[in-house]
Amino acid sequence: MRYSICILTILLLWPFPVVGIDTQNELAIRQIKTIQAPYDWRTTTEFWQEVMTPLIKQPLTLSTESTASIRLRQVKTLTNETYQMEITRKGVTIQAGTKEGASRALAHLAQLIAAADEQKIPCTYIKETPRFVYRGLMIDCSRHFWSINELKRDIRMMALFRFNRLHLHLTDNQGWRFYMKTHPEVALKGTHYEEVPELSDRYYSREELIDLVNYAAAAGIDIIPEIDLPGHCQALLTARPELSCHGGTFQVYPEEYEGVRTRPGENMICVSNPDTYVFINDIIDELTAIFPSKLIHLGGDEVATHIWERCPRCQALYAREKMTSWHELQDYFTQRVSQMVRSKGRLMIGWDEINDRQAASQKDVIMIWQADGRKQQRMATERGLQMILSPKDPCYFDFGYSRNSTRRVYEWEPLDKTLNGCDIGYVLGGQANLWTEFVTTQEEVERMLWPRACALAEVLWYQPEQKSWECFKKKLASIKKLFGWTDTDFTEESHLDNLGFVPTEEAIPSLKEAADITTDIEGIRYYHKEYAFDGDETTFFATPYSVPAGSSFTVTLKDLKTVKYIQILFDASKEYPDMVELLISKRDGLFVPVPSSLKDGILTASFNQPQEVKAVKFTLPKSMMARLSIKEISFISY
Repeated sequence: MRYSICILTILLLWPFPVVGIDTQNELAIRQIKTIQAPYDWRTTTEFWQEVMTPLIKQPLTLSTESTASIRLRQVKTLTNETYQMEITRKGVTIQAGTKEGASRALAHLAQLIAAADEQKIPCTYIKETPRFVYRGLMIDCSRHFWSINELKRDIRMMALFRFNRLHLHLTDNQGWRFYMKTHPEVALKGTHYEEVPELSDRYYSREELIDLVNYAAAAGIDIIPEIDLPGHCQALLTARPELSCHGGTFQVYPEEYEGVRTRPGENMICVSNPDTYVFINDIIDELTAIFPSKLIHLGGDEVATHIWERCPRCQALYAREKMTSWHELQDYFTQRVSQMVRSKGRLMIGWDEINDRQAASQKDVIMIWQADGRKQQRMATERGLQMILSPKDPCYFDFGYSRNSTRRVYEWEPLDKTLNGCDIGYVLGGQANLWTEFVTTQEEVERMLWPRACALAEVLWYQPEQKSWECFKKKLASIKKLFGWTDTDFTEESHLDNLGFVPTEEAIPSLKEAADITTDIEGIRYYHKEYAFDGDETTFFATPYSVPAGSSFTVTLKDLKTVKYIQILFDASKEYPDMVELLISKRDGLFVPVPSSLKDGILTASFNQPQEVKAVKFTLPKSMMARLSIKEISFISY
């Protein structure tokens, strides 16, 4: 076969491959009817048979014949996830050393099918190996519960974009979703909400998790479980209050609960209680029996010390160990549970706080999330610690697209520029985190993941010089087609080239015209309220958390304005209200409500006759269970 590099054809391929292309020949997709693989790869073959059948629009059957349309061959010299794929007019031959490598090749083939014009694929030779060994997504199953079938749906999409780690955040203040044979009461009581029974009693059984682990393994994806300790333990303490410093009664609440919460600031377990470590040993035993992952995540983030400071037993431990900071109690905990995990033949992951005072063992893995992660990355490399990068900018996918846009994700370079060749080896890879305080349906999960996760997949798979934003934009057409075939929701961004706005200075932005802006809504530091009226739709005012009922935002113009149309542009991906009351004021300063329409994050009001307007205000008649982003408020005169 004659091979040549054809840049125009490369633009049709997803993701960006290293290829040789026969410009004279193509494979008709209708010829793809059978798939054959080594027996040991049968579960992987069956997984891709299920995924690819709707893509090729005809049955794909398993075969034992060497003449099958897709032929998988094991070549042990190809290590880990490396694969070679040759597409000819007669079919597809894939060579890989492992079933994981075979899975990545089949994912690439599925993407080529999605990108195909006229149901034909260019005859192509591809050889690829990923840049990073860890390419993950985290889904928060504690704040909101996702069924096994919903998680399988996410796994299928992850496999299509060659992710290889699914991190499940199984426990937090809002729910303990991990059923334990040794302590069944924790899941039973830690997911039962007296005030919100319709959301109660949802957790994963041992059998369900084993089924999910096996399904993910067939897709070449390793599931990493997280039990968040020693903070974020309100659900645990509801069932086991004796593991707290002061005992008594605790209560678990779902995110939706708006009443008065009992003991909300006491969500940490007692690190000086011997029973705590007996319980944690039982946790690790049950996790390792279900999850084959080499890595076990035990949290370690956002741990306050004020309860420990008032606990006689913790005070005694503090004195006995000659500590000089109360945070060293967390370090004591970190070191003990890390050793417990290692005793089971596994390694512990912890959020980057476990390395704040160098408590982490050199065998621990640090998951970096705070700020842009550069400082924590340097701290980890100085101690020779392996790390996974998931800085909240741009890797928090619960943030709206205005802040962490698809392009911002795509342009992210994980490695700090100060790292040398040896240091780079400590970076295992990266992941996106989808926290679900404000993500309540599977459709919302999908819209917050995609297409940003597509961009992250390319960041973690390819070397920087192999990426091109302009090429990626062209690929979005085939991505949309793929998502249509898999019936998966997908977010359309109004400003696709937006790099994602994060203010870098304290200076208050200029307004697009003279006005006074007032609000009783709390904003994120530096995301000034003036950004909502600066004439730039890529900047915005944003809240750090949910917004209470009755909150308002007002723009009062210096001069009276004749207005035909008013528009308020929120973040269309998630950070917008579902109910708003719009009011205007004329000369007298009295506000009157006006009819308005709210759809997909855009609130509009139009007038049959132009109105004189001095001020516009919107209020939220009910609490908003999400962050709020206001991109721009506009008065239009035509």
